[in-house]
Amino acid sequence: MLSGVEDRLSLLVRNARELVDCGFYSNGNRHFRDGPEGRASLTDALRSPENFPIIAEVKLASPTAGMLGAHMAEELIGDYLLGGAAALSVITEPRYFLGSLRHLELAARTGMPVMMKDFVVDGEQVEAASRLGASAVLLIQGVFDRHLAVGRDALIEKAHHLGLEVVLESSSLEELEKALDSRADVIAYNRRDLRTFRPGQDLMAQALEMVRSDGRPALAMSMLDSAEDVRKMRELGASGVLIGSALSGSPCPKEKLLSLRMPR
Repeated sequence: MLSGVEDRLSLLVRNARELVDCGFYSNGNRHFRDGPEGRASLTDALRSPENFPIIAEVKLASPTAGMLGAHMAEELIGDYLLGGAAALSVITEPRYFLGSLRHLELAARTGMPVMMKDFVVDGEQVEAASRLGASAVLLIQGVFDRHLAVGRDALIEKAHHLGLEVVLESSSLEELEKALDSRADVIAYNRRDLRTFRPGQDLMAQALEMVRSDGRPALAMSMLDSAEDVRKMRELGASGVLIGSALSGSPCPKEKLLSLRMPR
């Protein structure tokens, strides 16, 4: 756990570089083979005309809360399928979130759109996402704004070259302005301050308005626990929501997910 650490994003980026250097993302030669119609599209899932899209996250632990529940990744994936998730997000960082590349591979086998969620700073991580069947990869604008990593646009280009979509996450309006000046496919806004993991200023309404003007799908993230929270994001104009802890920490993730679903 990272209790007492004030600059958690910097620590997690350093951790990501260590994992790259030790071969975590390049070990093994497993390769996902696209089906006849290729990878499922996260962007298409967020533009579905049916239910308001919920991306359900396979998240076993958090750096601040520790273990979130007793569910294994396989159980969460099964429950999310039965609960009607529009897509899956899989955390692959192993030390602080107890993630795994195997979880990503398991999720990809479902045929659903799957996003690899990690602290991506190197092309090897993007290659791992593609190799194991992800539909999309998450990048964090604040990592590049704070010069914790370089090459945002090169990573986006590499992801596109490998057939992946890119979700670019911001946690301030200043970051969001820079994220909009990118070729990312989905623009996400996180109400949590990623430096401290504490709630930031709630500027979701302004953020979603900025993304709506741009035209790309807008994804709302963090601190979404109830149907009322989801309804508010829908009414503010989000294209969908990503929910992690509230689902994976629930005694019955399937029933929790069903309780959050609503028409578009």
